Amino acid sequence: MRWWPLLLVACAGNAVAPAHVDPSTLVAVGAARYSTLPLEHPPSNFAGQPVRPKVTAGFDGPPPTNDWWSSLIWQYDAGGKTNPHSQPLFAHPLSLQAHAGGLGLSGPGTPEISGRAYFFPYREDLLVGVEGLAAADTRVQSHGDWVVTARWESGTRGLTATFGHGLPFAYFQAQGGPALVSLPPGAQVRAIDPASAQVIVGRQSYGVFAPRGSNWVHDVQRLISDLRGRGYFSVAALPDDRPETFARFRRHAFVFVTGARVAWRYDAATAELRTTFTVDTDAREPGERAALLALYPHQWKHLGQSLGAPAYASPRGPLKLLAGNELEIRLPFAGVLPVLPRPTAGAFDAGTLSSMLRAAARGELFPPGLDGTSGTYWTGKSLERVALLAWLAEQAGEGETRQRLVAALEQKLEDWFDGAPPNRFHYDPTWRTLVGEPAEYRSGWELNDHHFHYGQYVFAAATVARFDPAWAALDRWGGLVDLLIKDCANPDREDHRFPFLRHFDPWAGHSWANGPALFAEGNNEESSSEDANFATAVILWGALTGRPALRDLGIFLHANLTAAVEQYWFDVDGENFPRGFDHPALGMVWGSGGKYDTWWDRNPIYVHGINFLPFTGGSLYLGRHPDYVRRNYQALVAANKGPPRLWRDIVWMYLALADPQQALALLDQSPHFEPEFGSSRPFVYQWLHALGSYGQVDPGVRGDLPTFAVLRTGATRHHVAFNPGNTPLTAKFSDGVSVPLGPFEEAVVSAPAGAR
Repeated sequence: MRWWPLLLVACAGNAVAPAHVDPSTLVAVGAARYSTLPLEHPPSNFAGQPVRPKVTAGFDGPPPTNDWWSSLIWQYDAGGKTNPHSQPLFAHPLSLQAHAGGLGLSGPGTPEISGRAYFFPYREDLLVGVEGLAAADTRVQSHGDWVVTARWESGTRGLTATFGHGLPFAYFQAQGGPALVSLPPGAQVRAIDPASAQVIVGRQSYGVFAPRGSNWVHDVQRLISDLRGRGYFSVAALPDDRPETFARFRRHAFVFVTGARVAWRYDAATAELRTTFTVDTDAREPGERAALLALYPHQWKHLGQSLGAPAYASPRGPLKLLAGNELEIRLPFAGVLPVLPRPTAGAFDAGTLSSMLRAAARGELFPPGLDGTSGTYWTGKSLERVALLAWLAEQAGEGETRQRLVAALEQKLEDWFDGAPPNRFHYDPTWRTLVGEPAEYRSGWELNDHHFHYGQYVFAAATVARFDPAWAALDRWGGLVDLLIKDCANPDREDHRFPFLRHFDPWAGHSWANGPALFAEGNNEESSSEDANFATAVILWGALTGRPALRDLGIFLHANLTAAVEQYWFDVDGENFPRGFDHPALGMVWGSGGKYDTWWDRNPIYVHGINFLPFTGGSLYLGRHPDYVRRNYQALVAANKGPPRLWRDIVWMYLALADPQQALALLDQSPHFEPEFGSSRPFVYQWLHALGSYGQVDPGVRGDLPTFAVLRTGATRHHVAFNPGNTPLTAKFSDGVSVPLGPFEEAVVSAPAGAR
């Protein structure tokens, strides 16, 4: 999707359109501009031809992309074959695929493990439709935040189906003919009653449910029903074939889910993020009013109630059932910082750090990427590297160096924000997206990776906001920063310039990277840490510009994502990867499984490291489980057949979260290392020595200010807080410690771990 570091001397932007740019093609956002000219590489199909959203006439709102079901709305024709319906869709516990005759269904299945990967591949068991249906395509009729409603039409026949994450049922409405469930050879059918049937295909059991008073007729390899003219029916993948399980599902079979919404609230006093999931329902039959939902591990582990034994296996681990139309999970928010506090102990030398910072500021700040390009990704990596140097220069008292670095950030951001070529952002009204050009890694063609790319711009802008708040004002350059955030994770349902939470999947707890979800394995996400970097940047931008709602959007993303990362990329509890998959981490999460791999290289250093970088003060979540950090590091060294030499700084910074002294010893052995492109020598030096001074992450204590951290050495806790505003305040921690803070001050108060 990307791949690898950045040149190009920063050039000053201009608040007015340059003479060679037609002003009518620019839209002003304060002093910034974006272009409305057609994209060089617009959202397209396999052949590079522009595509339009595949929706019904009544579809309302901006078209989502980068979702688990995006191949329904974006006809990509993967492999060059015409497919106007969909790729396999991994909703969990159901897997589904649209065809001309209706919707194919599969249960979770069993994993196929092949060394570096495991997948629960789509193996179609049932095809659900309407007799005689032969639709030319399948279109999106409507959607919720994690569910979708698809529509098939052919002549007088039609089918509507609603399905989604966490739904064991798919809900159907048939028109123009009887409902039809096509069965594979060898399927067993048990007629429970005239309106209900149990179908067993291999080891998977299904429930097929028609309205009361109607009949399913078993005709060789199909079930057919006229539904007594009511049109609605449902099909569920059952956890087992026990009669009591079937009876339970039959009670819920006509509580049709019609939509889904997420909401969040950050409780600063407890540093807790509360996420509420609500499904809209339509009870089509008397009786039960609650839907059956299947929760992922990162949800049921933070639900605050027991759900009993797991019901389903899945690529994300065991799913548990909950009967209800609303649930709330409460996640601890561990805080973020711009950078770690100033080191105070060991071999740290302030003069050495200052010399390194001055040398870095005199060097080439924006080189071309490792692939020779200077588009959105590689520019973003340089922007964030320079931003981190600016924070460290301020911390080190290197005022002149900090000013030079901030000025360079402003120039480079303005160069991208002025609407003039060669570096600028374009708005595409068809897919409601903001695309930076030069685009990299198909960020225009497929809308890939915007959260990875743009998070780095937002982090750089947040840094400028700290030192030059006038620059960041919405009537200056800050308005375009807001649009970059909205392109990736728009929190405003009423702002139809962008879809709601484009990349972020609230039920899954993480983002998806690919726009059309064009793969048979589902959508994918490689660098969970770059996803977390976007969330960190949003938190800092919101905090430093004094907008709590925007800050809390970042907290919502960060808290949910880091909980998901621990479960699905790292499996810190050892419960989610299937038995027989012997790696301690995934490089890539897929809808149907996971890979110990990257998009560009199988080197284990990259496989592990791509889910560590970029390191910032928002990366401490990686250290909440130090025993796992050691396990991950040891596995990396074993797979590499020795300590790494590539990206060694990234690996050292990760190791330091569990053993800073070992990491410092490795630095001493190789002081002339080549840093990873987004990293730098002074940042590595400061990070390792800061953890050497303050120790490991202590997740048991929380602060009432979002910009906090708690670290621990032995019996001493170090309470770190950063004031993002210009008014003095006091940060209070849950163990009773207080940290007074002046404007924009970062401070540390150390106290015995048992103090209250």
